[in-house]
Amino acid sequence: MDSKSYSFFKGSIFIIIFLLFGTFIQAQLLEIDYTKDKREENNFKAQFIRTGIIGASSLKNLDLTVEALKLSFNNKQKSQFAFTLYGTNTVWKGNRMDELNTFDFLMNPIGGRLNGSFFTSYTIDKKDLQNTKLALSIGKKWIQGPSIPNFKNSSFIENYGRLGWIYQKILAEDALTNSALIFWTFPSLIFHQISEENIKTFFNDQLYPFSYGYALEFGLEYNKKVKITLIGQQILNSDPEGDFDQIVARLIFGYRF
Repeated sequence: MDSKSYSFFKGSIFIIIFLLFGTFIQAQLLEIDYTKDKREENNFKAQFIRTGIIGASSLKNLDLTVEALKLSFNNKQKSQFAFTLYGTNTVWKGNRMDELNTFDFLMNPIGGRLNGSFFTSYTIDKKDLQNTKLALSIGKKWIQGPSIPNFKNSSFIENYGRLGWIYQKILAEDALTNSALIFWTFPSLIFHQISEENIKTFFNDQLYPFSYGYALEFGLEYNKKVKITLIGQQILNSDPEGDFDQIVARLIFGYRF
């Protein structure tokens, strides 16, 4: 986006372009597969304003997120596809360094003012109470950074992705109340891509335009309503003497309406 595009009109055009043509991001709230048997038919769902989310990170930030749109398709050939649109607002910044606050937005898998996510998985093994999948998520998010002098644009676009292995298991279930407690883990490789200019502007040139690392996610879901996720991430090729060579942990609490 042109750095001079700070007016309301151009900002609105930017949002429209983002929604229509943006490629989509890494990690969303992991979608649980509730089926125990092989699917007999394809299934498509469209859902709006589906989940409210509270997140807190080890970088001392607190944020609120809305899962505004979710389109999902599950086919009988063991594959799953989903597109999700999130919007996040940070309500508390506990860090005095603007760079670390912006880094927290970068490392928040569902962060950004706008965040579109394309997720796909393929089932490798499926049993009555557990299943194993390969999963890939790629995409884009719009991050609002700190104010910049001379009315320069203070937002930027990040592309990122995630490739990993999902293990999911039903720990307990009650057929009478149709409730279940489900555990999952999702170890993965991650990448982030940002323009060189934005690296210099927002991260003191301590990251590379293409950064890579790892993530380890654990989660519990109860009764298809309450979801708690703990995720730890680290970028491996940042400046070892810089501010971003650290593990960032995030606790996410989600409630499905």
